Amino acid sequence: MTLRNTLALGLSALVLAGTASAAEAQQRNRVDIRQAGQAHELAARQQGYQNRLSISQQGRHQFVQTIQDGLRNGIEVRQSGSANGAFVDQLGRLNEVLVRQQGYNNVAGSTQTGTGNTVGFYQFGNNQTAVTNQTGNNNTLGVIQFGNGAHAAIDQTGNNRNALVIQGSWVIR
Repeated sequence: MTLRNTLALGLSALVLAGTASAAEAQQRNRVDIRQAGQAHELAARQQGYQNRLSISQQGRHQFVQTIQDGLRNGIEVRQSGSANGAFVDQLGRLNEVLVRQQGYNNVAGSTQTGTGNTVGFYQFGNNQTAVTNQTGNNNTLGVIQFGNGAHAAIDQTGNNRNALVIQGSWVIR
């Protein structure tokens, strides 16, 4: 074998060994993102099977927009501060969303399409807004808001759906 053939064969083997199929590349991915400060914007998209996305933001004017498409994907967003926004879209089945916000004037929204989806919002502070939408069967949705001026809008379509909204306020003396 000539040196040229040996190099070509070795390079071909290296390229093949380092390549994953599209199905493998889109399964069981986990992304953890942490941001602190002001005016950060984050957009994330995951496709495939059993992907996880965890986002943590601290500060003011933080914004998150996520999209997941596939089976058994999950998103968790944690925001603390003021005037933050988290918007989560999921397509597919058996997906889950958890959004936790603490502070003032925060907004959270979620849209899910498919069956067996779960949404959970927890907002603590004043002037919080939660907007959700689910389409499909066997959906569960829960919104818990504590503080003055809490707003929630829930829309579910399908069979065997559950919804829970708990709102409370307090007086600071």
